[in-house]
Amino acid sequence: MSKIEAAAAKPNESGVLAQEITRSFGELVDQFEKYYSLPREEAIQRASAPFGTGQRVDSIPPDQVSWLHLREIARDDPGKSLARWEEVKRAALHEIQTGHRAAKAMEVYSETVWERAQFLALREELSAEWRPRNGIERQLLDTMAQAQTNYLVWVQNLSIRTSLVSSTNKKKSRVDGGSEAPRQSDADAVDQSMSMMERHNGIFLRCLRSLCDMRRQTNSVVVKQGGQVNLAQQQVNMNSTAK
Repeated sequence: MSKIEAAAAKPNESGVLAQEITRSFGELVDQFEKYYSLPREEAIQRASAPFGTGQRVDSIPPDQVSWLHLREIARDDPGKSLARWEEVKRAALHEIQTGHRAAKAMEVYSETVWERAQFLALREELSAEWRPRNGIERQLLDTMAQAQTNYLVWVQNLSIRTSLVSSTNKKKSRVDGGSEAPRQSDADAVDQSMSMMERHNGIFLRCLRSLCDMRRQTNSVVVKQGGQVNLAQQQVNMNSTAK
Protein backbone atom coordinates (compact mmCIF):
# COMPACT_ATOMS: atom_id res chain seq x y z
CA MET A 1 0.00 0.00 0.00
CA SER A 2 1.38 3.41 -1.01
CA LYS A 3 1.62 6.34 1.39
CA ILE A 4 -1.29 8.01 -0.41
CA GLU A 5 -3.45 4.90 -0.04
CA ALA A 6 -2.48 4.54 3.62
CA ALA A 7 -3.41 8.17 4.29
CA ALA A 8 -6.74 7.68 2.51
CA ALA A 9 -7.48 4.55 4.55
CA LYS A 10 -6.92 6.34 7.85
CA PRO A 11 -10.20 7.81 9.14
CA ASN A 12 -10.42 11.55 9.67
CA GLU A 13 -11.29 12.17 13.31
CA SER A 14 -11.51 15.95 13.17
CA GLY A 15 -15.33 15.91 13.16
CA VAL A 16 -15.60 13.51 16.12
CA LEU A 17 -12.93 15.48 17.96
CA ALA A 18 -14.86 18.71 17.47
CA GLN A 19 -18.04 17.08 18.77
CA GLU A 20 -16.34 15.83 21.95
CA ILE A 21 -14.72 19.21 22.57
CA THR A 22 -18.07 20.96 22.11
CA ARG A 23 -19.85 18.50 24.40
CA SER A 24 -17.24 18.90 27.14
CA PHE A 25 -17.35 22.68 26.89
CA GLY A 26 -21.15 22.65 27.09
CA GLU A 27 -21.03 20.51 30.24
CA LEU A 28 -18.59 22.97 31.83
CA VAL A 29 -20.91 25.88 31.01
CA ASP A 30 -23.83 23.98 32.55
CA GLN A 31 -21.81 23.41 35.73
CA PHE A 32 -21.06 27.14 36.08
CA GLU A 33 -24.76 27.90 35.64
CA LYS A 34 -25.93 25.26 38.08
CA TYR A 35 -23.38 25.41 40.90
CA TYR A 36 -22.48 29.10 40.76
CA SER A 37 -25.90 30.41 39.66
CA LEU A 38 -24.34 32.41 36.85
CA PRO A 39 -26.22 33.82 33.87
CA ARG A 40 -25.64 31.93 30.62
CA GLU A 41 -23.38 34.54 29.07
CA GLU A 42 -21.21 34.84 32.17
CA ALA A 43 -21.02 31.05 32.47
CA ILE A 44 -19.76 30.85 28.88
CA GLN A 45 -17.19 33.55 29.61
CA ARG A 46 -15.96 31.74 32.71
CA ALA A 47 -15.75 28.42 30.88
CA SER A 48 -13.81 30.06 28.06
CA ALA A 49 -11.08 31.33 30.38
CA PRO A 50 -7.70 29.75 29.46
CA PHE A 51 -6.09 27.19 31.75
CA GLY A 52 -2.74 28.90 31.35
CA THR A 53 -0.20 29.55 28.63
CA GLY A 54 -0.21 27.44 25.49
CA GLN A 55 3.16 26.00 26.43
CA ARG A 56 1.77 24.74 29.74
CA VAL A 57 -1.14 22.98 28.02
CA ASP A 58 1.20 21.39 25.49
CA SER A 59 3.39 19.97 28.25
CA ILE A 60 0.58 18.15 30.10
CA PRO A 61 1.24 14.36 30.23
CA PRO A 62 -0.86 12.44 27.68
CA ASP A 63 -2.92 10.64 30.34
CA GLN A 64 -4.00 13.98 31.83
CA VAL A 65 -5.09 15.78 28.65
CA SER A 66 -8.79 16.70 28.67
CA TRP A 67 -11.14 17.70 25.88
CA LEU A 68 -11.01 21.23 27.25
CA HIS A 69 -7.22 21.22 26.92
CA LEU A 70 -7.59 20.26 23.27
CA ARG A 71 -10.14 23.05 22.86
CA GLU A 72 -7.68 25.58 24.22
CA ILE A 73 -4.99 24.41 21.83
CA ALA A 74 -7.47 24.49 18.94
CA ARG A 75 -8.32 28.15 19.63
CA ASP A 76 -4.92 29.11 18.25
CA ASP A 77 -4.27 26.19 15.89
CA PRO A 78 -6.87 23.47 15.13
CA GLY A 79 -4.21 21.39 13.40
CA LYS A 80 -2.03 21.45 16.49
CA SER A 81 -4.95 20.23 18.58
CA LEU A 82 -5.44 17.26 16.25
CA ALA A 83 -1.71 16.52 16.39
CA ARG A 84 -1.84 16.55 20.19
CA TRP A 85 -4.73 14.07 20.04
CA GLU A 86 -2.63 11.77 17.83
CA GLU A 87 0.18 12.04 20.38
CA VAL A 88 -2.19 10.98 23.17
CA LYS A 89 -3.35 7.98 21.12
CA ARG A 90 0.23 6.90 20.43
CA ALA A 91 0.98 7.06 24.15
CA ALA A 92 -2.13 4.96 24.87
CA LEU A 93 -1.08 2.38 22.27
CA HIS A 94 2.41 2.23 23.76
CA GLU A 95 0.89 1.65 27.21
CA ILE A 96 -1.08 -1.31 25.86
CA GLN A 97 1.77 -2.83 23.88
CA THR A 98 4.19 -2.68 26.82
CA GLY A 99 1.72 -4.31 29.22
CA HIS A 100 1.37 -1.35 31.58
CA ARG A 101 -2.34 -0.90 30.77
CA ALA A 102 -3.09 -4.50 31.75
CA ALA A 103 -0.90 -4.13 34.85
CA LYS A 104 -2.68 -0.98 36.07
CA ALA A 105 -6.03 -2.76 35.93
CA MET A 106 -4.70 -5.28 38.46
CA GLU A 107 -3.19 -2.89 40.98
CA VAL A 108 -4.47 -1.61 44.28
CA TYR A 109 -3.12 1.67 45.62
CA SER A 110 0.54 1.27 46.53
CA GLU A 111 3.55 3.54 46.82
CA THR A 112 5.93 0.79 45.69
CA VAL A 113 6.56 -0.45 42.15
CA TRP A 114 6.72 -4.11 43.16
CA GLU A 115 3.21 -5.07 41.98
CA ARG A 116 3.83 -3.54 38.56
CA ALA A 117 7.19 -5.30 38.27
CA GLN A 118 5.66 -8.65 39.28
CA PHE A 119 2.97 -8.43 36.64
CA LEU A 120 5.36 -7.32 33.89
CA ALA A 121 7.78 -10.12 34.83
CA LEU A 122 4.99 -12.68 34.43
CA ARG A 123 3.90 -11.11 31.15
CA GLU A 124 7.49 -11.11 29.88
CA GLU A 125 7.87 -14.80 30.67
CA LEU A 126 4.72 -15.63 28.71
CA SER A 127 5.78 -13.36 25.83
CA ALA A 128 9.24 -14.91 25.67
CA GLU A 129 7.65 -18.33 25.19
CA TRP A 130 4.94 -17.33 22.69
CA ARG A 131 6.56 -14.37 20.90
CA PRO A 132 3.22 -12.65 20.09
CA ARG A 133 2.90 -11.72 16.44
CA ASN A 134 -0.02 -9.28 16.58
CA GLY A 135 -2.32 -7.33 18.85
CA ILE A 136 -4.77 -10.20 19.33
CA GLU A 137 -2.06 -12.50 20.63
CA ARG A 138 -0.69 -9.77 22.90
CA GLN A 139 -4.16 -9.23 24.37
CA LEU A 140 -4.58 -12.95 25.00
CA LEU A 141 -1.21 -13.03 26.77
CA ASP A 142 -2.20 -9.99 28.84
CA THR A 143 -5.40 -11.77 29.88
CA MET A 144 -3.36 -14.88 30.77
CA ALA A 145 -1.02 -12.75 32.89
CA GLN A 146 -4.00 -11.15 34.65
CA ALA A 147 -5.63 -14.53 35.26
CA GLN A 148 -2.41 -16.00 36.64
CA THR A 149 -1.88 -12.97 38.88
CA ASN A 150 -5.38 -13.36 40.32
CA TYR A 151 -4.85 -17.10 40.66
CA LEU A 152 -1.77 -16.50 42.81
CA VAL A 153 -3.67 -13.97 44.92
CA TRP A 154 -6.37 -16.54 45.67
CA VAL A 155 -3.79 -19.24 46.38
CA GLN A 156 -2.37 -16.92 49.02
CA ASN A 157 -5.86 -16.24 50.38
CA LEU A 158 -6.51 -19.97 50.63
CA SER A 159 -3.28 -20.49 52.55
CA ILE A 160 -4.14 -17.68 54.96
CA ARG A 161 -7.70 -18.86 55.53
CA THR A 162 -6.81 -22.50 56.10
CA SER A 163 -4.05 -21.45 58.50
CA LEU A 164 -6.50 -19.32 60.49
CA VAL A 165 -8.94 -22.23 60.69
CA SER A 166 -6.13 -24.48 61.89
CA SER A 167 -5.11 -21.96 64.56
CA THR A 168 -8.70 -21.67 65.77
CA ASN A 169 -8.99 -25.43 66.21
CA LYS A 170 -5.67 -25.66 68.04
CA LYS A 171 -6.73 -22.90 70.43
CA LYS A 172 -10.03 -24.68 71.05
CA SER A 173 -8.15 -27.89 71.74
CA ARG A 174 -5.92 -26.22 74.35
CA VAL A 175 -8.92 -24.66 76.12
CA ASP A 176 -11.25 -27.65 76.56
CA GLY A 177 -9.24 -30.61 75.31
CA GLY A 178 -11.47 -30.98 72.28
CA SER A 179 -11.62 -29.91 68.70
CA GLU A 180 -14.30 -28.46 66.47
CA ALA A 181 -14.96 -28.38 62.76
CA PRO A 182 -14.47 -25.10 60.96
CA ARG A 183 -17.35 -22.70 61.39
CA GLN A 184 -19.56 -22.31 58.33
CA SER A 185 -18.10 -18.87 57.66
CA ASP A 186 -14.60 -20.36 57.62
CA ALA A 187 -15.71 -23.17 55.33
CA ASP A 188 -17.37 -20.68 52.98
CA ALA A 189 -14.21 -18.61 52.87
CA VAL A 190 -12.13 -21.66 51.95
CA ASP A 191 -14.66 -22.69 49.29
CA GLN A 192 -14.62 -19.18 47.86
CA SER A 193 -10.84 -19.24 47.54
CA MET A 194 -10.94 -22.62 45.81
CA SER A 195 -13.72 -21.46 43.46
CA MET A 196 -11.87 -18.28 42.49
CA MET A 197 -8.64 -20.21 41.92
CA GLU A 198 -10.44 -22.57 39.55
CA ARG A 199 -12.17 -19.68 37.79
CA HIS A 200 -8.98 -17.78 37.04
CA ASN A 201 -7.13 -20.94 36.10
CA GLY A 202 -9.97 -21.66 33.67
CA ILE A 203 -9.55 -18.21 32.08
CA PHE A 204 -5.83 -18.88 31.70
CA LEU A 205 -6.43 -22.25 30.03
CA ARG A 206 -9.12 -20.87 27.67
CA CYS A 207 -6.74 -18.17 26.47
CA LEU A 208 -4.02 -20.77 26.05
CA ARG A 209 -6.32 -22.91 23.90
CA SER A 210 -7.21 -19.86 21.82
CA LEU A 211 -3.55 -19.15 21.19
CA CYS A 212 -2.91 -22.76 20.22
CA ASP A 213 -5.89 -22.70 17.83
CA MET A 214 -4.67 -19.46 16.24
CA ARG A 215 -1.21 -20.88 15.68
CA ARG A 216 -2.56 -24.09 14.12
CA GLN A 217 -4.77 -22.12 11.75
CA THR A 218 -2.06 -19.71 10.61
CA ASN A 219 0.85 -22.15 10.26
CA SER A 220 1.54 -22.61 6.56
CA VAL A 221 4.33 -23.26 4.09
CA VAL A 222 5.78 -20.09 2.56
CA VAL A 223 8.58 -20.23 -0.04
CA LYS A 224 10.66 -17.06 -0.10
CA GLN A 225 13.14 -15.82 -2.66
CA GLY A 226 16.47 -17.59 -2.39
CA GLY A 227 15.04 -20.97 -1.50
CA GLN A 228 14.14 -20.26 2.15
CA VAL A 229 11.06 -22.14 3.31
CA ASN A 230 9.03 -21.26 6.41
CA LEU A 231 7.39 -24.50 7.55
CA ALA A 232 5.32 -24.28 10.74
CA GLN A 233 7.50 -21.35 11.89
CA GLN A 234 10.74 -23.30 11.19
CA GLN A 235 13.11 -21.97 8.54
CA VAL A 236 14.58 -24.53 6.11
CA ASN A 237 17.27 -23.56 3.58
CA MET A 238 16.56 -25.12 0.18
CA ASN A 239 19.51 -23.56 -1.67
CA SER A 240 21.50 -26.80 -1.90
CA THR A 241 21.13 -28.58 -5.28
CA ALA A 242 19.66 -32.06 -5.14
CA LYS A 243 21.95 -34.78 -6.52
